[in-house]
Amino acid sequence: MARLARDSSALDAYLLIHALASSSEPYVAHYPAATWTQLARLDEAATFDAAKSRWSKVVSKLVTLKLVERERKGNDVQYRLLHEAADGAEYTRPRKGADGHWLRLPYSYWLDGFDASLSHPEKLMLLIALDQQENFVLPLNQSSKWYGLSEATARRGLRGLEDKELLRAWSSFVPSPRSPTGWMQEFTYTLLGPFSLAAVEKAAATRGRVFFTDGSDT
Repeated sequence: MARLARDSSALDAYLLIHALASSSEPYVAHYPAATWTQLARLDEAATFDAAKSRWSKVVSKLVTLKLVERERKGNDVQYRLLHEAADGAEYTRPRKGADGHWLRLPYSYWLDGFDASLSHPEKLMLLIALDQQENFVLPLNQSSKWYGLSEATARRGLRGLEDKELLRAWSSFVPSPRSPTGWMQEFTYTLLGPFSLAAVEKAAATRGRVFFTDGSDT
């Protein structure tokens, strides 16, 4: 995630391509160039030509990072997923815990317009939260070391999700030998709505409703 943490457009493009290409082998998605710009909502704030140019530049970054391969097929542009390790290896869809770290992002992320309504920090923290257990603790002072995000970015993202009622947070005091009082305040989080564990598992049971992506340092 660190490679895309500072580029909102590249993250959006990667998630979109991943969602459309990861469901079955050979992990390819192809649509006309105009369709890609519309799916990415780039045409909503720019002319058609400018939107196509912007999409091409954004995807070029993904190609450079070796996250996707691009090929033109007539009027269509085809994208093939590569492994999230960005080493040029073929993508393999994870299916069980032994396949490594991965998360599930339901199609409601796009169908309900969260790709447009969430800020970049909120999107980053949503993806991180989806990689956790139902009730998880995330020390914000470790966000840079663990995810390549500043503590301020992580805090803004979590607060934004909470304001949008997609996340609930509560605190408790736990023993801490490093604290002068012997106690420290610890925050626990859980996702709500379409991103709750129950909702994601329900979506996963419906074919085509969830795509899978590795939870590594993409």
